[in-house]
Amino acid sequence: MTNKSIKNEQWTVKHLLSKIKNNEIYKPKYQRMRKWNVLPDKKDNFPSEKKYIEFLFGTNHSVHPITFGVINSLHSNIDGNNRINALSHFTDKPFEIFPEYLLEITCFIATNFIDIDVIRKIQSGFETINYDTLMSFKYNKDFFYNKFAFDNDFYDTCLKLKRDEFEVLIENLQKKLKINGEDRFDTTVYISANLFEGHSIEELCKTFEDINKYNSKLTEIELLACRLHTIVNFTINNKTVNCEIIENIKTFYMERAKNEILSCHIYGENDIMNAYDFMVGFQYYAHNKCQLIEEPNNDGLSLFFKVYKTLYKGSFDETLNSININDFVEKILKVITLLQSLCKTVFAENLTGGKTFEACNKKVSTLKKNNVYLIICSIVGYINQNTPDVEILKSIEKCIFYHFFVGDISNKEHKDTFKLHDAIIYEAGGAYIDNMACLMYKTPSIISDKITKTLMIDVVNTLITENIKNKPYAVRSNGKDKIDKRRNRKFFEKALMYIYFTNKVPTEFLKHQFWVEHICPFSSEWCDQQLDIDRLGNIVPIIDELNSKRNNKHISEYKKHDNSHFIEFVKDIIPSYDVYNTICSHTNKKPNIISCNEYNIRCTSNEDVYRDVFIKHLFN
Repeated sequence: MTNKSIKNEQWTVKHLLSKIKNNEIYKPKYQRMRKWNVLPDKKDNFPSEKKYIEFLFGTNHSVHPITFGVINSLHSNIDGNNRINALSHFTDKPFEIFPEYLLEITCFIATNFIDIDVIRKIQSGFETINYDTLMSFKYNKDFFYNKFAFDNDFYDTCLKLKRDEFEVLIENLQKKLKINGEDRFDTTVYISANLFEGHSIEELCKTFEDINKYNSKLTEIELLACRLHTIVNFTINNKTVNCEIIENIKTFYMERAKNEILSCHIYGENDIMNAYDFMVGFQYYAHNKCQLIEEPNNDGLSLFFKVYKTLYKGSFDETLNSININDFVEKILKVITLLQSLCKTVFAENLTGGKTFEACNKKVSTLKKNNVYLIICSIVGYINQNTPDVEILKSIEKCIFYHFFVGDISNKEHKDTFKLHDAIIYEAGGAYIDNMACLMYKTPSIISDKITKTLMIDVVNTLITENIKNKPYAVRSNGKDKIDKRRNRKFFEKALMYIYFTNKVPTEFLKHQFWVEHICPFSSEWCDQQLDIDRLGNIVPIIDELNSKRNNKHISEYKKHDNSHFIEFVKDIIPSYDVYNTICSHTNKKPNIISCNEYNIRCTSNEDVYRDVFIKHLFN
């Protein structure tokens, strides 16, 4: 039986870094990524490499030891990764830790040299100079040739003339970067190292967990990387998904290794997937299939861990087994398929063209982790009840539309009233959101059963009304329209147009790019009354070839170019020539709204059409 021991050694910084250089120290799989800032933030409320180095300059010794597990003469870094990175960064590029010292050099060379290329060369050279080179700096031909490729003639004719002044500057900087202005940092500062010898990987994982369990700066997900490290007794039955998960795990560990000074674990063909790997890799897999599902992150418990915890009661150590994992995989695959369908309906993913609907596509990213957490738990609850897909989709679609529509309301009193029926809004996290998730898992219909037809009509009417911004027509002193910029469309407008478009127009037109067109041209003038030329009732989605042909001409221009008879499908929005002529005149160079009253009547009629088609889509 291997003897176990824990001993403490005192290493100089130079000794520690030599072990890193010789690949004697590595970062184990469960160790978290480096997180410290290089420089302190403005509030100085987050650890930084500079503050740690300044601390060592003041104490000459670390207070908290860096902990290693000794395995086969190699040192596995259990705790202290950020400190190791800070020490390495400082000795590799001291002026990145102390940029104010580099500024002194920059000011000197900018004052004493004229040639811009020379100034940039010297500045960039000192930006990357390491501690050892700086401490042994000699202002001579060899230094400038090796570091900056300046030839001897240039040194003799230019650089040599500034040697005395420059050497004084460097000597002062050397003193600032020495302990008490005398001794080198890397040979004077000692780091306390705790060495766990004869301990198994499982025991070292437990040590990492125990060290960090009560450290509030270590997130729950970071602790789980250690706690689940040895849980490997499961098999994923779906081999295709299993292979894709493994590829995502490989990418995950490659990303974690970036900007790390220690040699990091790279997931290879011979690695055995542990429970943490599975959860992270599967969430990446799901994210790649559906953007509604975010990438895993260290901000609290990641999405799939939260969902899994709700579905399978108990600690992860106990529930992450083959039966539950395969059940989870199958349910989430079904969830992904349903969410993909929702993205096409709610976020217009299958339509392109113009900033309006590109922005609609991007709206998907504004749903936060807890919103999606509740949605997924509700969908899984529906799946468990064998609810038909069409019913699940309609329920979740109502919920998401309602959530975003209420978010578009400007009037706070109205918004607060409607928010009472928004099932996925959350005013608090923690136990509240977990309890809500459990409730939706058991009774999934509560995600939308408060959203009645009458309530949704009220929300849409409220939005339409408060977004009518009537203004008098005006021109600038330069003769241009004062209103010469189209306003950004809110999500509810994009959604109403999109649902109208997909319900009224044959699917063959979905392959076209389409744009938002003003029925009465945006450039129109109008009489002394006020109106909103950019209101919802005056816009309609038009396929691109028609949009570019009409310009600001009469609405009859469409017929000349509409070979595909597209206009026939949206004729309840686009008025007849007779009706249009009572609203807008094109006898002058610029279109003119000749009746604000008729204009507003038509806009209200069109807004009613948009609303009614939307309501019918959701509730019939």
